[in-house]
Amino acid sequence: MNEELIPNNSDCIVCVRVGKVPRENIYEMARKYWRLKGERASKATHVLAVIDGIVDSVFVNCKWRLTDNPEMEGRWEFTGEQVADSPYIGKSVKSYYGRTTNPVRYINM
Repeated sequence: MNEELIPNNSDCIVCVRVGKVPRENIYEMARKYWRLKGERASKATHVLAVIDGIVDSVFVNCKWRLTDNPEMEGRWEFTGEQVADSPYIGKSVKSYYGRTTNPVRYINM
């Protein structure tokens, strides 16, 4: 069983649940086409890619913008740097999601 994520108080986190839309790699799966509040997401210090309730990847220095893809109008995407040795990798975020179907969660925000 995976240990529950306990974020650092200074970290503002956006969790994005990925895995349903296959793309070339985890970064591309995590960064594109989210329905979220861009102003709020822009305050995040970390973006966590979540698969089956477990943090798979962590991204920092993320810059959010509305996508240029006309098929995904009104959705957001980011560019950022992957952190391979983040202490958040492997942690469970299931309690933050509960029963919601929304793939985006904000923590400490």
